[in-house]
Amino acid sequence: MAAGELFAEHGVEGTSVRAIAAKCNANIAAVNYHFGSKENLYLVVIRYVLEQTQCYRAAELMARKQEWEHDPHKCAEAIYRVVEEHIQQFFTGIHPRWHGRIFMRVLLQPTPAIWEIMEELTMPNLESLRTLIQCCRPGMNDAEAELWVDSLMGQLIHYIFAEDFLLIVPGRRKLSDNAYQKDILRHVTRIMIRGLELPMPTFLEEEVPHA
Repeated sequence: MAAGELFAEHGVEGTSVRAIAAKCNANIAAVNYHFGSKENLYLVVIRYVLEQTQCYRAAELMARKQEWEHDPHKCAEAIYRVVEEHIQQFFTGIHPRWHGRIFMRVLLQPTPAIWEIMEELTMPNLESLRTLIQCCRPGMNDAEAELWVDSLMGQLIHYIFAEDFLLIVPGRRKLSDNAYQKDILRHVTRIMIRGLELPMPTFLEEEVPHA
């Protein structure tokens, strides 16, 4: 946890082993003893964060797709459910704020070692999202479905990148605001449902953004 907070704030290069040891009141030799190197510890931190923030709902829905794939209204609800899970994982405060910062560093500074971890832990969810979207729009090819996954994740990642900005802009709501999270959920879901030409669920049509 100590290393994660420091890596998130200063990056690998800007974080010393001495600073990590001091933050958690450990012997300076403990990093090399337990992890082999500071760089290995960084990879362990990334794996931990990705494991903690994994999303499974798309895979769960695909495991019982026969219950909803032929009903456009249920398809729309499936889109809502997967967006809901991502909002819960990324924005509701169930994880420390530094998790989002580490995720930003992963996106900005990927390495082959990091990619291996992401391929194991992140790609299955993206693949489940792709196949779920294809179920919602029969006949959609893989390339178009991948663009829709990119669109969904891009909208959510925007808020992760913008979090520090939102904290200092007067009048802008914060991601810790539960009402704001619900508005983001409705907004992103509506975009996906309209774009996929699915019927809009009544509970999304009637809701209006919170002031």
